[in-house]
Amino acid sequence: MKNKIKILYLDILTDNPEARKVMDEKIYKGANYSEATRKAFSLGPDEWVDCYVPDGKFPENLYSFDGVVIGGSTEDPINGREKSWMIDSYVFIKKIAKAGVPILGICGGLQFVVRALGKKLILNPKGRELGTKEIKLTKDGAGDLLFKALPKTNFVQLSHKVMAGDLKTEWKLLATSKLCNTQAIAIGDKIRLTQFHPEMKAGELKALIKSRKTAVFGEGIVKNEKEFKAFLSAIKSTAKVNKQILKNFLNYFVLPYKMKRVDK
Repeated sequence: MKNKIKILYLDILTDNPEARKVMDEKIYKGANYSEATRKAFSLGPDEWVDCYVPDGKFPENLYSFDGVVIGGSTEDPINGREKSWMIDSYVFIKKIAKAGVPILGICGGLQFVVRALGKKLILNPKGRELGTKEIKLTKDGAGDLLFKALPKTNFVQLSHKVMAGDLKTEWKLLATSKLCNTQAIAIGDKIRLTQFHPEMKAGELKALIKSRKTAVFGEGIVKNEKEFKAFLSAIKSTAKVNKQILKNFLNYFVLPYKMKRVDK
């Protein structure tokens, strides 16, 4: 992008250093989730500021950022399971929302924002949603700038077992899937949340599934090695959809906000 921007990335992946190390090595080949997400946005290192949320050290001046991206997490923000740093993060997320800074919450990011803004999450009664799956845009979704230039049905990468139970009346449901009704949510004109992963490559999802093979078998997603191989083969690239969604967030949410701040 010609216009340099500054994105604050909230790293809520995990507070477990060993789990983080395994993911960095097996999924991101020596890089890390934040780096992979930044590159998916096609942003430079100077346009991306990491905030490791479990430390509890948040930036004081939110107006120095043009947008906030909240990535996925291995934690499940359900009542009774939340760690203290997760609850602290809700306070900061509420502060961001109040300040009017654009937010894109991805998977766990969606869940943390939903909790921060006062709604509950539930374990999906239909089980874990994992793989390359189809989502369908609602009428509101088809008209939303986050999905501009995309058809009403799209394939995306998914990996989650927790979902928003219900939404506030003023929130808009933008997309659904067979296993999860709340695939994308609009909160006002600045916050967009996706339960799916628009930053994730097919190879990264395959590596994630391989690293969680025991859980995939244990949860009954596959029953034998033949099914496991077929399941991996069904993971397909969603690069075109991913790129459009991330581009839309920058072009229609982040840049207009930046321009308004500059004009002031």
